[in-house]
Amino acid sequence: MPLTEPTAVSKEPAFRAVFAQRSLILLVALLLGETTINYIDRQVVSVLAPTLREEFHLSNGQYAAILNAFLATYAVAYAFAGWVLDRLGVGRGLSLSVTWWSAAGMLTALARGPFSLGFFRGLLAVGEAGAWPAFAKAIAMWVPVEARTLAIGVCNSGSSLGAMIAPPLVAGLTYLGGWRLAFIATGAIGFVWVMSFQLFRHYHPEMAETENAPK
Repeated sequence: MPLTEPTAVSKEPAFRAVFAQRSLILLVALLLGETTINYIDRQVVSVLAPTLREEFHLSNGQYAAILNAFLATYAVAYAFAGWVLDRLGVGRGLSLSVTWWSAAGMLTALARGPFSLGFFRGLLAVGEAGAWPAFAKAIAMWVPVEARTLAIGVCNSGSSLGAMIAPPLVAGLTYLGGWRLAFIATGAIGFVWVMSFQLFRHYHPEMAETENAPK
């Protein structure tokens, strides 16, 4: 009697299609919007660097410290963001993430010097850390296997789109109303995205059924 090797039983849950093709395209477009807005908001300080350095009389060291306040917080917050997303679920966790960093971006308009500017950049980093883990998990849960690589590529392009859009957008807003308006207006874009995403979730209640969020 031939011997056969035991077959490993996968504990990975089978993928269950949730969306029709049109809704799936809209979801990926929303996730692309999220990553694009993420990079617009993080680029605002860089675009405004000459203005902010003149406004607050920043030295090279002070400006570097402001940038590092974002980067150091961002690096640490990645793990925290993943922990939150695993517990809240992608829908609620992503909405919280975008709301947090959008509010932090708008609050940066209240900066009065290098310390407050660095503080608000750190707050921004806490929220922005959730962007990439969230879209990656969303794609894993809701996009069919044969389209996941394409979806990941599309969403990742948001970093380049945001970096391209930010300079003319921020420069135009600053020309119209000053650098504080640039922070307020770019931050407000995130709230528009959150409302759009919540509307999408409202019309697709089946999303909640596939999230690994506690009941």
